[in-house]
Amino acid sequence: MWNWRARGSEPIDDDAGVAQVQELLRDLGSRRAEPSAFFAKRVMAAIDAQEAELGRRSRAWAAVPVFASRLSAIAALLLVMAGTWLYTGGRSNTAAPGGIFEDSAAAAGSTSQDEVFVVPSEDAR
Repeated sequence: MWNWRARGSEPIDDDAGVAQVQELLRDLGSRRAEPSAFFAKRVMAAIDAQEAELGRRSRAWAAVPVFASRLSAIAALLLVMAGTWLYTGGRSNTAAPGGIFEDSAAAAGSTSQDEVFVVPSEDAR
């Protein structure tokens, strides 16, 4: 037995207690309990449940790139449309009520005669 107070004066024996430990280990080997018949089934069921959970998570993350590419395409289209709308000033070009070709008689009727002959440089003054 090891004495705490006389720790430096006692000789050290490394083989002391080896026989007792080996005997205890032999006794433990004979008293070992065998697993029940359902142990393997429960372990396999737990492993299957973990694999199924990991599979669900991986499938959920696998859909992210598909949605991300669609979202970026929609965002790019909306950005182009908004840029075009802002560039044109937000006003829509309406067609002349007379049709495709400009009707000078209809335009003359809606404006005074003096406005028809205005020179563009006079407009800026």
